[in-house]
Amino acid sequence: MLRKLLTIVLPLVLPLLVYAIYLALARRKARLAGEGRLPRWQEAPWAAISIASILLMIASLAVWRMNLGVDPGVKLVPPSVVDGEVVPSHPVPE
Repeated sequence: MLRKLLTIVLPLVLPLLVYAIYLALARRKARLAGEGRLPRWQEAPWAAISIASILLMIASLAVWRMNLGVDPGVKLVPPSVVDGEVVPSHPVPE
């Protein structure tokens, strides 16, 4: 569940959160400066936010895939029961 959150949900939502923070700060600055027109959500660069989200998700999935598994030439021993205790799987050099 945490892997799905970190590799799919967070990269998709992060650019939107960054823009929301920027928009809140820009609105506050405009309100304090007395400007009549405040930035709005409808004027957001949705294409750029969507592209950034998708690229960030692809990058996180690529990094996750590159860090997955064991090195070549290493044998992975499956879990087993030894003397009534479960021994978890572990890599063993060949």
